[in-house]
Amino acid sequence: MDGQDVARQTQIEHEMLGHLIGGLRATAGWQVPGPEAPRKLSTLRFLSQSFQRHLERLLALEEGDGYMGLALTASPQLARATASLRAEHERFRAEAGRVARRLESLPAEEALGTACGELLDLLAQVEAHSRKEMALVQEAFGQDEGGEG
Repeated sequence: MDGQDVARQTQIEHEMLGHLIGGLRATAGWQVPGPEAPRKLSTLRFLSQSFQRHLERLLALEEGDGYMGLALTASPQLARATASLRAEHERFRAEAGRVARRLESLPAEEALGTACGELLDLLAQVEAHSRKEMALVQEAFGQDEGGEG
């Protein structure tokens, strides 16, 4: 895959993840009366599983054929920043799995507030991470190489 293909696929994958994040935010914010809590929980379970799978797919793409290797080749001075983002990937994998398992084991009668709060925190962290990744990509590939001015 060349750099343009990787960039386009990564962009599409980020957009899809954004849609899942939007769905999770909307569902987490859904105010339901007590008897409706099982429906909300069911939707959260489904979306969180989709989010977890898609997040894993995106992280693998970024690490494998994606921007990380290309950025290091283009700008070796970004090695520390790239390693930091890769470490965040590992944390997100673990946290997304933990949140999905928590939602799976949560009894329908239990208040969803804490679980939704944890989920929303994770989503905010993933979004902040995405902004850092975009900044790294811009730094790696958007630098002016100099020359005639």
